[in-house]
Amino acid sequence: MLEFLAAGGFTMIPVLGFGLLTLALAGVFAARPSERRYGTVRALSAATLFATGSATAACFAAVMSKVPRTDAWAHSPDMPLLVMTGIGEALTPAIMGLALLTLTWLAVALGWRRLGAGDV
Repeated sequence: MLEFLAAGGFTMIPVLGFGLLTLALAGVFAARPSERRYGTVRALSAATLFATGSATAACFAAVMSKVPRTDAWAHSPDMPLLVMTGIGEALTPAIMGLALLTLTWLAVALGWRRLGAGDV
């Protein structure tokens, strides 16, 4: 797990922060559903999604700019493998953010079940 977080670098901090906060508030919504809590979860979900997108884009930009600037990598016969490894690492914020959003909305679904779909 630490290697996974390290692969995304600094960009994992806002994704993890927003994602865990959103998931926690979705848990509160599941336990005590209300319209106000639902609105908060929706807004924080958007923040998590935007943090995920910008973090993933930043990681891709890092890979696509660093590989060509490093002579040893740019002229290496293994450059395709280096780029593939970089792309794999660049996807870690997307994996983390989307997994947290999946769990968040599962909790929201449980809250809706408790509340009754027409009451919010």
